[in-house]
Amino acid sequence: MAMILIIYLLKASFILAFLTTFYGWLVKSETFLQVNRWLLWMNVMASLLLPIVPMPDFAWIPDAPAQIVSEVLPQTAPKITTENSISPTPAPIISKTKSALIGPSFSFWEWTMMIYGLVVGFLTIRFFVQLGTLWRLRQQGRLYKTQGGLYLIETDKIESPFSFFLWIFYNTSHHTEEEWTQILAHERIHAQQWHSLDIVSAELLKIVFWFNPFAWWHHRLVQETLEFITDRAVLSSGIEKKSYQYHLLRNILTVKQGGFAKNISTPYFNQSILKSRIAMMNRTKSNAWAVGKYGLFIALLWLCAAFTKPYRTVLAKEIVQQVPDLKVVLEPQTAPTKTKFNDFMIDILLEKPQAASSNNAVAQPILADTVAFVSSSKYITYKDSVLYWVITPKTTMEDLVVMRQEFAKRGLYFEITQFKTDPLQLFITAIGARGSRKPVSGSSAGFQYSTQTIHKPFSAKGGYISFGKRGFAGTCSIETLPPLLAKITIDDNKLAQNDWKKNKTKYIELFTSDELGPGVSTTYTKKSLQDLNSVGRTTSKINLGADSLLVIAEERRKDTILLNGLPSTLEAIEKIHIEQFYSAVFRFSWQKDPTQRKNYILIFTEDQ
Repeated sequence: MAMILIIYLLKASFILAFLTTFYGWLVKSETFLQVNRWLLWMNVMASLLLPIVPMPDFAWIPDAPAQIVSEVLPQTAPKITTENSISPTPAPIISKTKSALIGPSFSFWEWTMMIYGLVVGFLTIRFFVQLGTLWRLRQQGRLYKTQGGLYLIETDKIESPFSFFLWIFYNTSHHTEEEWTQILAHERIHAQQWHSLDIVSAELLKIVFWFNPFAWWHHRLVQETLEFITDRAVLSSGIEKKSYQYHLLRNILTVKQGGFAKNISTPYFNQSILKSRIAMMNRTKSNAWAVGKYGLFIALLWLCAAFTKPYRTVLAKEIVQQVPDLKVVLEPQTAPTKTKFNDFMIDILLEKPQAASSNNAVAQPILADTVAFVSSSKYITYKDSVLYWVITPKTTMEDLVVMRQEFAKRGLYFEITQFKTDPLQLFITAIGARGSRKPVSGSSAGFQYSTQTIHKPFSAKGGYISFGKRGFAGTCSIETLPPLLAKITIDDNKLAQNDWKKNKTKYIELFTSDELGPGVSTTYTKKSLQDLNSVGRTTSKINLGADSLLVIAEERRKDTILLNGLPSTLEAIEKIHIEQFYSAVFRFSWQKDPTQRKNYILIFTEDQ
């Protein structure tokens, strides 16, 4: 059993090393950060499961890698014999007394497992000691519960802040007010997205594979990826990038990270990955070609499965003997044959007579009106020989491509002349479309629409066009659409309106900031103000009064004030209750000359 376990650890280590290397080479620098996070989880699962759980067998995947390995490594586990079993002569009889004095003998594999177990035990104890240290910090610190379900723990026993699941530890004496606002936004994202789960899994992987340097590299990659994700979310919330990077750089030179936060939490300040974090913040978004790298990475899983195929049967058999219920999982299953469908293709010529049957009966021509066409797009349907189409505010660019392909199947043409979405890319705000029987002339129908309201979704519009010999086209309202398209249109319009109402204030905030021109800003949200107020902290810009009304700090009371994008006054702002409040942006901007900058206070409320 000891040898079987060692073989499993070596096979798993090979997969971990292989996938981690290709992750760092292929996709580490791509900006699809959430995908990268899941790929790192895939590393963990593949390393632990592939040596014992077979991948699905596909005929198009060659088995050459497994054959190469099987020529080098034996397919069954070698038998370990003692020195006495080699000799053909009977072994001398040793008395029980003498045997007891000598004690039990251990094989090479057993000694190896003893050493491995001792190190694992030491690292496990160390891990639990760190958890105990964290619990003591939580018990000794001052605890504040926020409205978002997070817990702020103020303690003077740490220098830099860190989060662990829903706990955020901080020391207010080490950071300015503006830094604390950014730190809180940063750590809240770690907590809300459960980044500690990734870190703990990476720590446990290090304990199991402590002898494998790639397990330690995997831990670093996890930390980097989580920091990349959090940095992007913080900047997307409205915090100015240069200010955020400056605070990171300034604090990294003055703050030393404690041992626990460095090892098991997601540190806000970490000098070893600061350079890569700033590089990622300034990196342009990855293009579509990067998707091919992810496809190649997924394909590597089958290569790993092929290389680990030798010994898999032996390992699986040993595990099934210990846990019979795992037999269904560990034994390879034959993939069921999948039925192939003709994906809505109708390979017949309209009005062309069929060949005569064996009884010499003459076949009747198949007319367009008698064929039941099925669309590959949910925004297109057929009625008789007419194609009905609609574009809703929730139609995506991918949907439009499928619609164009569906038009082409019927010898028709479909083009988009304008396409614009809201800043959050939730719905279409401007669209131009046209369907025609011929590319230049002939029957056609289309529309051009651009919303006049700030980032408001356009109302769905549709049309119809004939195919075959008859030629006509036109536009139609929801009431004249076929029932299926009408229902899809109504549902999409409702979804887009709900998205707009939900984010209306955010759209106004983005629009107002853009109108003011370039500049630098600091944003306070409802949560950040409530969190600061709950721990008794004030800012030099905006605070909450005793009655939970907004109060502008003295040094900013002469700034130009805009309420929901329109000019306002201090009196109107300081009548706003925290429950009505959405965000406050303190910004200095300029139109042409940076020396002629102007200070603004942009207040936004929920009830738009």
